[in-house]
Amino acid sequence: MPTQPERSFSTAEPLSARNPRIKRLRKLVSQRKARSQERAFVAEGPTLLAEAVRSGAPVAEVYVDADVFIEDDVAYELSNASISPMRVHAGVLASVLDTATTQGVAAVIDGGPDEVSPEALAAVGDDQPLLVLHELRDPGNVGTLLRTAEASGFGAVIVTGDSVDLTSPKTVRSSAGSIFRVPVSTGAVASEVFDVIRTTGRKVLATDVNVGTSHHEVDLARSAIVLGSEAHGLSHDVVDAADGAITIELAGPTESLNVAAAGAIICFESLRQRRSPNSFDKSTISTESSPS
Repeated sequence: MPTQPERSFSTAEPLSARNPRIKRLRKLVSQRKARSQERAFVAEGPTLLAEAVRSGAPVAEVYVDADVFIEDDVAYELSNASISPMRVHAGVLASVLDTATTQGVAAVIDGGPDEVSPEALAAVGDDQPLLVLHELRDPGNVGTLLRTAEASGFGAVIVTGDSVDLTSPKTVRSSAGSIFRVPVSTGAVASEVFDVIRTTGRKVLATDVNVGTSHHEVDLARSAIVLGSEAHGLSHDVVDAADGAITIELAGPTESLNVAAAGAIICFESLRQRRSPNSFDKSTISTESSPS
């Protein structure tokens, strides 16, 4: 039974909006350039704070609104990690954070996500597929897909092309803590990443709403799944550079699915196949895409 956590704060006087720490916090929330230069980002809310601490993320600073009471479980996590929050004047965090209704807690995380080089993907377990996000622009979708990748046992998420910043506040919130645990690789060219992935023995499977083999009929267990932009999907060049194309067969007249929904369907089909490896005869399945 844990002892009652101490609710110690590093300063008795709440910080104002003019305090240099708060000014830096505001920049980290609003400016991608600042996050990149300082190698730091912000996690909002007590739940994400607790996830960061439990995951061993390098929590550098914690700010708590003067009107907010820290729940015992979060206070216990902070106490165990020897982190002393700083109080800020009521309303200050609401003016800094980008949520419509702030929870009155913000943490600065040093470094960034668990970044790995494309070449290091060879170290990902043989039994874990990979997820490639190419030119996704919506931070909510990217965060949700990070969460989905972790939940379905993917070994890493690779972000290519002109994609959203993984450390944007909305991406971090949408990941629900997965941003602190899932290995990610960013900044590489898609075709070059595909070549690296093939050296690990995995097939690169591009998702395509128009052509491809049903995702139920393709071996997804040892593969890299490529998802494309919300507006246009994957370009012909990217699909052609892959080893095959897969598609989700829809029963109704809906033209396509949200990329986060499509990613969840495919990721969990991969998990089902890994748990039931004899669910179909993989030797009879081709991943070659149909002529466009």
